[in-house]
Amino acid sequence: INSNRISRASAAVLLLFAVAAFILCCLWKDADSNSYHQIGAPRYLEAAQPKDDIDAHSETLRMLKETEDIWFSMYRNKDMYAELKEKHKHPQLDLDNTMLDQINNVEPLSICGRQTNVGTTKDLALLQHFNMDYTCPGANSKNLLLLQGDLAHGRTGNNLIEFLHALQLARDKNYQLGITPKSWAFELLHTMWFNASHDVDWEAKFEKAFCAKIFHPKIDSLEGWNLVPQSVNSRNSVLVSKYLFGYLSELPLDEYIASQSRFIQTLFRHINTAPNDMCSGISTIFGDDETDVIYTAIHNRHLEGAPGLRLMKKMARGSGCHPTAALDLNPEYIKAILRPLGMLKNPIVLITDGENPDVAQRLLVDPEIGPVLRLVPESASWIGGDLTLG
Repeated sequence: INSNRISRASAAVLLLFAVAAFILCCLWKDADSNSYHQIGAPRYLEAAQPKDDIDAHSETLRMLKETEDIWFSMYRNKDMYAELKEKHKHPQLDLDNTMLDQINNVEPLSICGRQTNVGTTKDLALLQHFNMDYTCPGANSKNLLLLQGDLAHGRTGNNLIEFLHALQLARDKNYQLGITPKSWAFELLHTMWFNASHDVDWEAKFEKAFCAKIFHPKIDSLEGWNLVPQSVNSRNSVLVSKYLFGYLSELPLDEYIASQSRFIQTLFRHINTAPNDMCSGISTIFGDDETDVIYTAIHNRHLEGAPGLRLMKKMARGSGCHPTAALDLNPEYIKAILRPLGMLKNPIVLITDGENPDVAQRLLVDPEIGPVLRLVPESASWIGGDLTLG
């Protein structure tokens, strides 16, 4: 990552990694208590009340302001900092009857049978920009952002950021987004979303959901298309994906998050169940309790050793977080976070990249964490299962 800039989504992902490593409780619902019926699935109907939406929107913007302060602090160029601060002023919430009707029609999102907060008043306030007007970019454009080639910058996490940035770039610049079979993006999506392996209509569903076009080289000609971005070799998949990884949208931050949130929600409304089941991790660990269990997910990421340590130190300078605590995951550090939340009595699931087995060993021998620690069996451990597990 360039030392003078960091893409907004990659900053968000890094912050999310830090937060996740600081131990976030998983998506949950308690079907045996009144609390679920009070704050679970019916909650999205609250959005029909304008005052609730305005209050929720204000709270959302307050949290976004805190996120912005961390994000902007990573810019060492003070002129750029000032320019971005001015550009990213938040608009006021403007709800009309059409918007309220759209809010009432939002379907709550469940992942692996577990209720999420998608569909709550706060979430719908954030998504107001896309609910009011969502049209496909590039409909009348000859500029084609084509994701091709089997090589890309980084691993799955980076590739997902790059795909999300491609969707954003296409919308920001009014490009047609295209994907070729056997490309890095195609493989990423085919493995985890839209049940591509056995759904004969998956291409049409995917193209409609993301305003994208799947280009089959032997059928679809590129004649007449202008391949973009022109600043890099558009046929070099590594350079294009690296460009996408570092792409910085000029949208105001709340609109940008709303845009990315819609893309991510679309993916997770279409998770694969075969041949690789994205619910395999949670199903294997919790079985029949998978929809109701309350647990903590710990992300143990080594981040390639020294490069990861440098990255975390850079994050620490901008955010004030400890540079190595989220990598070391010492038992006392975890207990200091979970004990005030009353979560030490609930299961703790360790999701790991396998590069630092010492973390698991330390936690297993700890007298408080060890008895409730759950490790993902190797047979159920894969990137798709990890994504839905925590």
